Amino acid sequence: MPSLTQRGSDQQNERPPAEVRRAGLLRRVGDDLRRGHNVELYVTVTLSLCIALLSVFAIVDIKIVSATTLAVLALLAVSGLATRHQSEEAGRRLDQLAANLSGDVPADRFLKTRMPALDDEIAAADIRLVGVTLTRTVRDLLPVLDRRLRRGACVRVLVIDGDSPARTEAVARSRGADSPDFYQHRLASTIDLLGVLASATQDESALQLRLLQYVPTFGMCLIDPAETYGRIHVEIYQHQTIEQNPSFSLQADRDSHWYQLSARQFETLWDSAQPYRLTVPE
Repeated sequence: MPSLTQRGSDQQNERPPAEVRRAGLLRRVGDDLRRGHNVELYVTVTLSLCIALLSVFAIVDIKIVSATTLAVLALLAVSGLATRHQSEEAGRRLDQLAANLSGDVPADRFLKTRMPALDDEIAAADIRLVGVTLTRTVRDLLPVLDRRLRRGACVRVLVIDGDSPARTEAVARSRGADSPDFYQHRLASTIDLLGVLASATQDESALQLRLLQYVPTFGMCLIDPAETYGRIHVEIYQHQTIEQNPSFSLQADRDSHWYQLSARQFETLWDSAQPYRLTVPE
């Protein structure tokens, strides 16, 4: 025998469709009023019904009906204006979303004022660096590079050759350097730091340095570039300015074309550079 709860549920399920629709409409109206949605429309409908009833039964003067009618029309105009503004805002946001999806994004959302810290890439097994002298980069990353080398990572570094025309070219492109010796000293510091790292590794091929005969137009930090989770951070070098260089990051699983292009660029630079044998500084 069905319980009272079951009978009540059965009776509720057997309600006529029209009654169910009315209940749903009333519930929707209640939700709108509680949330403050479409209030002007409900006021307009209410006033319109009142005007119609008052006019039919001739309860109020025609002047009052006319004034109320104008008020209803004003509410309709305000409602239409609000709807128009909402439509324009929705259209603007859709256009912005479409632009973002198509790659047409503001430069500030893509370019950064400095490359991210390598400390976050603590598990990297393949690290590659490209730059003019990389003095600050190597100095800041010295503990990280040392840990990774001791755990079997491979590190490849590219900087300019201080005994080549690249040294003079770097001075011509820089605002802060007035003598080729400026870069000579910085390169010597970088090479000494790399020599200290090399002394702690048993495998000579684990840490390799090559020297470029020209100044690269960009710096790069490649983290496990051959892996699907690889990252490449690119820094764009500027001319005759002390402003920070803009940089951006590429991901192997997101930026396939540009990621592969940047990875190939490293190999092109590496193949054109001269090997340098690292020794422990005296």
